[in-house]
Amino acid sequence: MAAQSIPVGVYALDQFDLPERRAGVGLAVRLAEEPPRLRPDPRITEIHLVDSEEGMVLAQPLALSGEELPEGVRVTVEALEGISSLLLVRAGGRPVGLAAAGAGTAAEKPEHLTAFVAGTLIDTPDGQRPVEELVAGDRVTTLANGSRALVWVARRQILPVEILALPGLRPLSLPVGSAGNDRPLLVSPRQRMLIDDWRAEVYFGEDRVLVAAEALSDTRDTRPPLPKDGVEYVILMCDRHEVLVANGALTESFHPDEAALAALTDAEQASLAAVASRADLLRRRPAYPIVKNAEARALRLPG
Repeated sequence: MAAQSIPVGVYALDQFDLPERRAGVGLAVRLAEEPPRLRPDPRITEIHLVDSEEGMVLAQPLALSGEELPEGVRVTVEALEGISSLLLVRAGGRPVGLAAAGAGTAAEKPEHLTAFVAGTLIDTPDGQRPVEELVAGDRVTTLANGSRALVWVARRQILPVEILALPGLRPLSLPVGSAGNDRPLLVSPRQRMLIDDWRAEVYFGEDRVLVAAEALSDTRDTRPPLPKDGVEYVILMCDRHEVLVANGALTESFHPDEAALAALTDAEQASLAAVASRADLLRRRPAYPIVKNAEARALRLPG
């Protein structure tokens, strides 16, 4: 297969002490009830996946957990209820292994993350800077309030296997010009973009509105290839909700509403709590009206 191969480390099921089989009860349910125990001296099997029209499939034949898996068999990854450290791997619909998850998905609702992908250029008073280089105290250029200091910055690495388990964490690539950007823009699907043209008035009766990137398009063209090392997301927060300039596009800083806070890991929650209380964060108003995805279909890019 010509597509880039993504290596994923998997523990075969025979590397664990698993809960006993019960008629009519699937493995995922049993694991949620009784977490598995990894046996001494476990061995990781590296499987190689490629993207296809059917989803992620095996790049080469593989023997795992007593299964002889042919090249091209579809592989899916499933988050386990109550177990954030392990992900269930299925091949051809059958469970074949468990993969270790990093800290990237250890949140109540990780797919609600609003963030930029490392490499995005953010406008600052000193020119454009890569988002991953910014730290709290650095100043960024805002649409309505000039130069403002960042009060909180978080960086999070998402592993490929975590993106397979939670597709809502796979970044979107907005093509040049689709959101006013002068180069492709990679963001989390929930990151909101500012619509400040005639569409805001015609469709929503507002001068400007904020719309999630995922609402702008549902085509495969906006889904970039899954990087073999995963993706690094960066969250930027000012002392109020602001509109920043990223790769030339107008897009939001972190807005700490209930959904956004539920997307943060425990470590991110703790570092944010040192900046402001949850009550204070939840009182912050959005810079512009936020349009729900279901209402934003008229804005979708042509596919």
